[in-house]
Amino acid sequence: KQWYQRRVAITAGILRMVRITEGLIRKRAEHNEGLIFSLEELSLHQLDIEKIENIDKWCRDLKILYLQSNLIDKMENIGKLKQMEYLNMALNNVQKVENLEKCENLKKLDLTVNFIAELTSIESLRSNIFLEEMYMTGNPCAKFERYREFVVGTLPQLGRLDGIDVTNTERLEAVQDLPNIRKSIVDEQEDYVLQQQKKKEGTGGRWYTDIGAETQSSATIEDISELTDAEKKKKNDEYWNTPVDYTPETRKEIHKKLEEDKAEVEKQRQGIRTNKVPKRETVLEREGKRMNLNQAKWPFKLDDTSDPNKITLELSLPKYLSTQNVDVDVQTTYVKIVAESRTFQLVLTSEVSPDKSSCQRSTMTGSLVITMPTLHQTLVPIKLHKKRLAKEENAKPEKSSYLEFDTNKKTDLDFSSIISNNSTKRKPLSTKQTVVKEKPVPDGFVDDPDVPPLL
Repeated sequence: KQWYQRRVAITAGILRMVRITEGLIRKRAEHNEGLIFSLEELSLHQLDIEKIENIDKWCRDLKILYLQSNLIDKMENIGKLKQMEYLNMALNNVQKVENLEKCENLKKLDLTVNFIAELTSIESLRSNIFLEEMYMTGNPCAKFERYREFVVGTLPQLGRLDGIDVTNTERLEAVQDLPNIRKSIVDEQEDYVLQQQKKKEGTGGRWYTDIGAETQSSATIEDISELTDAEKKKKNDEYWNTPVDYTPETRKEIHKKLEEDKAEVEKQRQGIRTNKVPKRETVLEREGKRMNLNQAKWPFKLDDTSDPNKITLELSLPKYLSTQNVDVDVQTTYVKIVAESRTFQLVLTSEVSPDKSSCQRSTMTGSLVITMPTLHQTLVPIKLHKKRLAKEENAKPEKSSYLEFDTNKKTDLDFSSIISNNSTKRKPLSTKQTVVKEKPVPDGFVDDPDVPPLL
C-alpha cells in the first residue's frame, strides 16, 4: 500500500506537468508586444517545465533562452535555433549534453547543478566554434579528478570555464595529453555508474522515490486528512530528516512535497480568513420563523397604513431585467421574490390573501408593485368614507369658463359674449357720411392760386 501511494503521488505529479504552449510564450513576450515570430529573448524559468517543446517551431530568431529552475530531463527540440547565443539550463535534471550541434552561434552555455555524469557527451560541442563560456559546476562529472583538463582539451575554443579564464598554457597542455585524460575520465564514469547501480540494488532494485526508504513497508498508512496536527508535523519531520540520494527522481518528489506543503499552508490561511470574516447571513427560515432577506439590496417601499384592507409593496428591480426571470411567491405571512438567483423575502405585518393579490411591473422604471388584500377585511365607517370623498373632491382643481386662471383676479369686463350665439342674420354694416363744415374766411384773406388747396 505504501509503494502504491508513493507511485500514485509521482504519477499525479507527472500529470500536472506544465507544457510550453503558444499562450505561455505570448505571455512571456510582453516586451515584444506579444509577437513570438520575431522574439529574440525568452524567459521560462521556475515554471516546473519537464520537457522542451515548440520553441524551435515558433521562435526561430531566438538569441537568449532562459530555462533554469525547471524539471527538464533532456536537451531536445532546440537544434533549429540557429541564432541562439546564450542557453541557461541550470538547476534542471539534465544527465547528458546533446542536440546542440546545430546551434551554430552558441556563445554561452550554463548547465550548473544538473545530473551530468557522462562527461564525454561534451564532445558533441566541438562543432560549436563560437562557444566561449560554459558552466558545469554542481554536476557529478565536476568531481572527476581531471574534469577541467578534459573540458579544456576537448573544447579548445573555450575562453572561460566555471567562471575561471582558460590560459593558453593550460589549453596547450590539455590538448597534448587529451588521450590519457579521456581514458581517465571514461574510467571514472564507469565507476560512477557502478556506484549508482549498487545504491539502487540496495533498495530492492528501485530508487527511494519508487518505494520509500522506510523499512516498515507492510505498515498501513493513515489518510493524511485523518491525522492530527501533531501527527502531521511528526510525519513531515520524518520525511525531511530521512537521508536520500540526490537523483532526478528524488528532486521531482521533493518538489512535489514542497507544492503539497505550500497548498496546505494556503488552505489554512484561507480557513483563518474565513473565520475572521463571517459569511453573510442567507437563511430564509430559522426555528420555524421566516426571516427578512434582501441579498441584492434592492430598494423597496412597504405601505400598510394608508388602506387598512390592503398592503402594497413596491420593489425597485433592474430596469433591463427580463420579467420572465422574476419569480413572485405571495404567502399568508410573507412575500418572496427571486430574480437573478438572488432572493428578496419580507415578513408582512398582517395576514394577506394570496389568491386575491395582484402584481404589476412598470415598463419605464422596472419597478414591481404587489398589491395584497388583507385576509381579514375591516369595515370603513360611512362618515370616514364621506370625509375621504370630500377630501378627494376638494383636491380636484375647478374648471373656469373664463380666460383667467384665477377667478379672484377677474375684471369687470366680460369676454364671454364676444361671440353671440344668436343665429339671426344681421343687417349689413352701413357707413355714415359726415358733413365737413367750412370754416369762415377771415377778413383780408387773399387767395393765392399758386398755393394748393388744403384738404
